Amino acid sequence: MLLLSPLASFAGNTATNKNLAGAYFARVAKTAPSMSVSLGEDGTATVTGDPGTGSTTSFGHWTSEGNQVKVTFDAEADQPVAPPMVFQAGHNQLKAVTWDHADWGKATPPVMEKGYKVKYLFWSTSMR
Repeated sequence: MLLLSPLASFAGNTATNKNLAGAYFARVAKTAPSMSVSLGEDGTATVTGDPGTGSTTSFGHWTSEGNQVKVTFDAEADQPVAPPMVFQAGHNQLKAVTWDHADWGKATPPVMEKGYKVKYLFWSTSMR
């Protein structure tokens, strides 16, 4: 006879911490490397980064374990899957701790803060 516990379905799984969901932006000079990350409550993720060679956007899914967030990217047609990124979360910030060094070269992804870009805040408050 097989007994299933409700906890058994969670064994070995990481989950998304809904408190981490939201948009994170680097507040840097326009010429500095930049990054933004959007973590959806449904576990989807969007990462836009510009190490100084042009902006790219990648889509995927995120999970959290403790104070780390792992973004696993979706496969794109005829492209190898990008390696996952890992971020350290704390004080409404995300800091990349694992990233694709081939894409970023000697640049380091900047620390991002949770919040809104001013232009998004303007449109969301003025278009009511």
